[in-house]
Amino acid sequence: MEIHVSLKNEQYTTITEAINNATEGDVIIIHEGIYRETLNIAKSNLTIQAYQDDYVLVTGNEVVTNFAQDSTMSGVYVADIPQNYNLSYSQVFANGKYQTMARFPKLTIDDMMSPLVEGSGYGKLVDIYKEAGTTKGFVSFDKRTLPNVDLTGAIFRGLIGKNRHYAFGKVISSNENTISFNGLTNNDWGSTNEIKSDFHDYGFGFITHKNLISTPKEWFIQDNKLYYMPESNINDLQVEMQVREKVLIMENAINVTFEHINFISGNVEIINSENLNIKHCSFRYLQPFYIISGYGIGDSMKTGIYIENGNHITFRNTYVGHTWGHGIHLSHGENNSFHNCIIEDIGWIGTFTSGIYTSANNTHIEDCSFRDNGRFQIRVDQDIKINILHSSFERAMKMGEDAGPLEFTSTGQIGPVDLKGSEIAYNKIFDLHGIPVSAGHYNKQFVVAFYMEDVNNYTAHHNLVYDITSYNYNGPEPLNRRGTLLYLGPRCKAMHEQVNFYNNTAWDYTNNINIWNIQIANFDEIKPLGLKYEAPTGTITNGHFVNNLLNIGEFGINYSAQNYAVDGKKIGWAKAPENAWKSIQTSDMDEYFEHAAKVGYFFNPKTNLMFDKENGALNYLDAENGDFRLINTSIAKKSGTPIEGITSSDTPDLGALEGSDWVLSAGATLNIPQFTEIK
Repeated sequence: MEIHVSLKNEQYTTITEAINNATEGDVIIIHEGIYRETLNIAKSNLTIQAYQDDYVLVTGNEVVTNFAQDSTMSGVYVADIPQNYNLSYSQVFANGKYQTMARFPKLTIDDMMSPLVEGSGYGKLVDIYKEAGTTKGFVSFDKRTLPNVDLTGAIFRGLIGKNRHYAFGKVISSNENTISFNGLTNNDWGSTNEIKSDFHDYGFGFITHKNLISTPKEWFIQDNKLYYMPESNINDLQVEMQVREKVLIMENAINVTFEHINFISGNVEIINSENLNIKHCSFRYLQPFYIISGYGIGDSMKTGIYIENGNHITFRNTYVGHTWGHGIHLSHGENNSFHNCIIEDIGWIGTFTSGIYTSANNTHIEDCSFRDNGRFQIRVDQDIKINILHSSFERAMKMGEDAGPLEFTSTGQIGPVDLKGSEIAYNKIFDLHGIPVSAGHYNKQFVVAFYMEDVNNYTAHHNLVYDITSYNYNGPEPLNRRGTLLYLGPRCKAMHEQVNFYNNTAWDYTNNINIWNIQIANFDEIKPLGLKYEAPTGTITNGHFVNNLLNIGEFGINYSAQNYAVDGKKIGWAKAPENAWKSIQTSDMDEYFEHAAKVGYFFNPKTNLMFDKENGALNYLDAENGDFRLINTSIAKKSGTPIEGITSSDTPDLGALEGSDWVLSAGATLNIPQFTEIK
């Protein structure tokens, strides 16, 4: 049966009413309008779709009215917030356009994640320290002067050091360009530990407070009031603010389809549900600003589309974008897929967030575009199978370093991750740069296309990687800059399943392969006591590196030693002078593979080729513009090794364009909807 919903002249005026009265098999047809409600579905066999070409918007916002000029701040208007607001932080829109929470420095560009750029809403921090015995920290904004206003109670956000060092704090005092603050994070900023003034040479940060409103489109909520500086006549604007945490909740739902429904200003929670189809939908501005005490994936897992124990859930032709938190988090379940989706502008908060995180087995991602992420674009840290096919990964790691768009790691596990025969193929990874980090002796800007730390049983083939560089910061501080193709771990974990890299093309980066090996120095002592590690050191026994087309760059093995406790936790570094010969840094690919085999890393290399950076681009039709088809006279033509199930002939080309140019079209063809935020 068809059930119609409309804001006027229909059977139901809210979608919630229609859902509550629907029975299995019903089709709920929604007519054009803005529906200010949270959809809560615990039923099965329903279809919820827009009427014909109507624009349907489900929003967590409410309209704010009755603005009056504020008596203390010129150009600022104030109004009571809606009574049903119960969030810690909100989002504000004017005539459907996202407005800016007041901050210093000012945000004047249309990018929430470019902290190195003037106008990004971030400033460079210097004189960073905290004395022992207190949680009171200090930072100064380099070459800037704070506004002469009371900033007591302002929230400070600092991208300081590595992700685990990042800070939130509540401002105690401010003077000229310096603030003091009480740390709110579970690291040294929130403890009484000392942070020496020479530990962090610099960082990047901002503060937010009502008294910083001074530019049109800025706002702040305080004491149940919304303060807002309009860009034009306040009476010509429909001002909205988020009041509901979620826009969609589904629990124990089976066989439910959403089609052509747009969601804004709220997260999504799907629990114990299966056979769901989300088609031609959009989810925007999911999570407002938030404060977390940690930095890991788990700290942000419910800040986007959170799916727990979901099975056979399909996202198709769907847009997900613009959020302080996560994109999509799949916690367990199986057989979930994403087809022709765009997932972009994710993770403004800067800590561990991902376009898609999954611990659900048989995750399938195909023809999708990932663009502009604070950290990862796909993250996996459990034993699952995941296929990633014909997708594009652009501008990951905009708020950090030491990671990449494809982030696979066994952190937290005793053994390596088993990817169960996963396939990563015909993808484009490009425009990856990161930001610099200063933390003690760690002064790096390190990004990596394939971050495959301690994971095995997968094949990566016909992938195209380019523009992986770390030269977007021009500060005076010394910096180890590395743009790397492949990082493998495996630390102290023995990997015996396949690690296959076939027919990949990589260009414009500095480092080829990095291995970090850890020998458990006290292995013989603690293994009889119950240590669960298989071997005293890392190894790769079943690697295959064939037909890859690279540029000249360093290959490295860092062979180190640590002492471990019986429970598998690291105690500290150990000395193993007998292993000094096992480390290597070289740009000679043959030397590297030969040396690697001597220390337990077997790549079984065949017909790989490196081009020099000066003339190598001449082998491609137009490398500068991303066309990596080989010219007919290139030595990489017909010089490869045939691989069953991978290559297309007995004399295959090297690189990702072998057999076809399909990889050049990787990514979604979805047209982003014209969002019509009607009154």
